Amino acid sequence: MILPMDFEFSQGLAALAGIIPLTIIYLLKPRPKNVILPSLMFVRRISQNVLDSRRTISTKITDPLFFIQLLALILLSTAIAGPLLEEVKADSEKVIIIIDSSASMTARDRVDAAKAIAIDSLAEENTIITAESIPVVLAKALDADDAKGVIDSLEMRNTPADIPKAILTVVNEKENENGKVVVISDFENWAGRTPETYIRIANTKNMELEFRQVGDKTANYAIVDGYLKDRNDGTYEYTCTVKNFNNESADLEVQLESGTDSSGTEVSSSVQLEGLGAQQIKFSNIPQGASTVRILNEDAIPCDNIAYISIPEVKPKKVLVLTDPEENAGKSPLITAISLLPDIHLEVRQSLPDNVTEYDTIIVNSKEKSLPALDVLEIVAYAKSGKDLIVIGNECLYDSLPMHGLYSVLPVNIISVEDEGSHTIETVGSGKNIFEDVTFGEVYLRRFLVTTPKEGASVLAEVKGTGPLVSMQSIKNGTVTYVGFSDTTGKDAWNNFATTPTYPVFWVKLLRYMWGVGDISETNVNTGRYQAFDQDVLIKTPTETISSSFVYYDECGLYSLNQKTVAANLYDSMESNTFTEKRLNLTGENGEIKKLELRTKFPDKLRKYLIYALLLLLIIENAVMFRRRII
Repeated sequence: MILPMDFEFSQGLAALAGIIPLTIIYLLKPRPKNVILPSLMFVRRISQNVLDSRRTISTKITDPLFFIQLLALILLSTAIAGPLLEEVKADSEKVIIIIDSSASMTARDRVDAAKAIAIDSLAEENTIITAESIPVVLAKALDADDAKGVIDSLEMRNTPADIPKAILTVVNEKENENGKVVVISDFENWAGRTPETYIRIANTKNMELEFRQVGDKTANYAIVDGYLKDRNDGTYEYTCTVKNFNNESADLEVQLESGTDSSGTEVSSSVQLEGLGAQQIKFSNIPQGASTVRILNEDAIPCDNIAYISIPEVKPKKVLVLTDPEENAGKSPLITAISLLPDIHLEVRQSLPDNVTEYDTIIVNSKEKSLPALDVLEIVAYAKSGKDLIVIGNECLYDSLPMHGLYSVLPVNIISVEDEGSHTIETVGSGKNIFEDVTFGEVYLRRFLVTTPKEGASVLAEVKGTGPLVSMQSIKNGTVTYVGFSDTTGKDAWNNFATTPTYPVFWVKLLRYMWGVGDISETNVNTGRYQAFDQDVLIKTPTETISSSFVYYDECGLYSLNQKTVAANLYDSMESNTFTEKRLNLTGENGEIKKLELRTKFPDKLRKYLIYALLLLLIIENAVMFRRRII
């Protein structure tokens, strides 16, 4: 069915105003008149009458040329305006399939049903996208056979689903215009506007949007929330919420497992839940390291039956500080700040001891006297073996030739000494999170070493417009860190950072980050979160080991990265609720999927016929004018 609707350029109808002057011209057009002259004496008078008759406005127009020109003017203005014809869009040759691959889709039969619908929806050109917490493009512009292979190998993840975001991402890409979008989901988790809204948005982009729902009403039990509380005795208390997604009561067995060796402990708790009921459970004395809380009953979604816990292990550290020989070396701001950390065995020396490998971290803080060249070589070997090294940017590091031996392992290139101007310190990259509680606004720099970062180094803080002030780089399993804050005090102080209240906080944050001792909020996250790094890091996920500058927590389990262990949990009651049906009322009375016909407006379809008719009229007009010998 085709119906006229609107105009592409309605201003073009203004050309119809040309009808007015055309009509006036023909109404005022002089007409020839036969005059009989009985005598020459009446010539003057009769001529005057003829002129008067020609100026008279006619009440009707009978000239066929006028009607030809009038019709041509109407056709011309209509063609300029471009009348839009609306017609039902035929099946598209381009299909974009959005498959919900969230945690709720791991329930039995939902995966197979979704794949079957996806394969049945394939066309000549196919794009496959999974809707997780972010849209993930699996393949673009594949033929049906290749797209079928991608769909068959698809695995569901353990994240929430953001289907509206995936739809808008597809609809807003110009290359998808004139395509058909098929959304396949159980629609357990929907945080956007009504589906009809997205259908209208798609139609404005000349796209057809179809929703296909899978999944039957299925009972499920889940740990839907969990948090840790520090007991200030080296252990934590874990509180979780267990929910029954079933209208029948259930007896659940919940078990805590701590530790991975023979010294680990197990604590069990029985929970009785009413239909659709929930209950909080507390476990005390959670030790440092990794633990799990598990519902032993089998149900629809496995990933929400386990809560993983990761508490950073604070192991005793042996730290060596190499500094100038001075009476108050042990009372310097740097030594004082480091001594505030718990479980730290701190040793201050002026030269390298024989048993250097016994130390977890070496800090080089030579201010005026250089280290011996042999000590420098041994420190370089120490860093290259995968140990942690920190070098403070003092003048000795720049002036002393033996100290230049450290340059090979530093994450920066040292250029010069800067001692002029006013400078602003700002955190960058990961430093914005690491030094969130550190205030650099009160710090002034009187002198500092101008540096540039080496390739692959992470810059955490910098002198704005000049170069890195805090930078680090990984070597094997260790880290080499450059800190451009000299802790020299008195009138020769390079800066006043050591006198500010946040100076100890800076060292606590830096050392904990370097040692991989994160905060509880950093080591326990929800799935669906993603995190970027300044450089590639080795990441061990629950199923594989990769090297990447980006981690996406799309599985429930333990992730190892940056020398710390991160626990990822679903904790999403909407994804765990598989006991609903007709979630968005997408089906009609007969169980058929609601599908709005896409009516597409075409401005050029009628326009070309109008132009053909206009050309024909112009030919007729010229023929009439030629016959009248006007042209």
